[in-house]
Amino acid sequence: MKLRARLLAAFAIVLTVAAGVALLVTPIPLRDRLLAFGIVIVVGLVVAFAVAEMLARPLGDLSETASRVAKGDPVWRLGEALRVTHVDMRKMLSVVLETALVAVEGKAGAVFLLSARRSELYVKVGRHLAPQIAEQRIPLGRGLAGWAAEHRQAVLIPSADAPVPEDPEPSEATALAVPLESQSQLLGVLVIYGRTNNVPFGNEDLETITSLARQAGVGIENVLLHQEAQRLSITDGMTGIWNYRYFQMQMAQHFAAAVRFEHRLSLLVIDIDRFKDVNDRYGHQRGDTTLIELARRIVMHTRLNIDTLARYGGEEFVLILPETGLQGARIVAEKIREEVAATPFGEGDDEPIGVSVSIGYASYPEHGLTQQALVDAADKAMYEAKARGRNRVVGAEELGF
Repeated sequence: MKLRARLLAAFAIVLTVAAGVALLVTPIPLRDRLLAFGIVIVVGLVVAFAVAEMLARPLGDLSETASRVAKGDPVWRLGEALRVTHVDMRKMLSVVLETALVAVEGKAGAVFLLSARRSELYVKVGRHLAPQIAEQRIPLGRGLAGWAAEHRQAVLIPSADAPVPEDPEPSEATALAVPLESQSQLLGVLVIYGRTNNVPFGNEDLETITSLARQAGVGIENVLLHQEAQRLSITDGMTGIWNYRYFQMQMAQHFAAAVRFEHRLSLLVIDIDRFKDVNDRYGHQRGDTTLIELARRIVMHTRLNIDTLARYGGEEFVLILPETGLQGARIVAEKIREEVAATPFGEGDDEPIGVSVSIGYASYPEHGLTQQALVDAADKAMYEAKARGRNRVVGAEELGF
């Protein structure tokens, strides 16, 4: 094919040059002959090389591209889209669902994901559905989506012995449901309810949705892996709370907001008293469980999605309290100190451990006009609490800040 293309291109070039030479000897003014010669040569060469390029391409490539353009190849389009939306779960699943609806002329649809308990499904993205379906959960085995998830089998309606949609699913005479899986693990279900052309779905439609579901399963897994990597990068592996890196990020954001909007901001630095003695006497495993228990007790006195608790390093923790002034910071600190001291750690063990903490706190703007100044003030207040006998709370104002 390529040799033939080269020969045809060479032949076209020869004809072009011959035509140009013929123009040079015609009885017209020299300037017109030169202009015509140039036009013929340029146009002829462009056409020759274009023909050669078309002939050199494999016929299969051309037919495949034409077919995809004509049909809108949904799997191919989805693969291209997933390369752009691979880190945004909702956007990626929206692309999956929209592609599926267009591919089979679906009336409505949803992408259900498996809940954390793996016993029910919830709608992550939906199109043309009643609002209540997004608010309810579907147990595995119930309705069309639940049956496909429990049996991990594709479902085509109408077909013999196929399950039917149940409330809150739309009731349609024709529907498709395909499990979303990755590495033999169930992730969710892709369901299409009804068809805009009133023609029942067939096996070809089921194959199309199954192909889309395979692409979607890989995309979902990639998003989950990315999210897990992000979570691990900012989470303390032992206690499960935020780590020092995340503390720095949050502290910078909260401090900038406090300065800009003239809001209050407080910081607590919490340190376990004589933690080395715990490790030396009871072993490092008990020391680790003590850290985990301490984190759990501190969390009990924080505001969900407002305060930030992080492990600062070793046996030291930090707690960011947005919109909190001196008095509020001291109240929170005292509650934490009392909670820790009131009940021994590891009550189910043979020898429970009595634990206490020393806490220092500082507030913006009283104790520092920069982020680092505020952290240093709270840290020094914590060390002052230890110097005063431990198991106590000291504010930065007591140190003359």
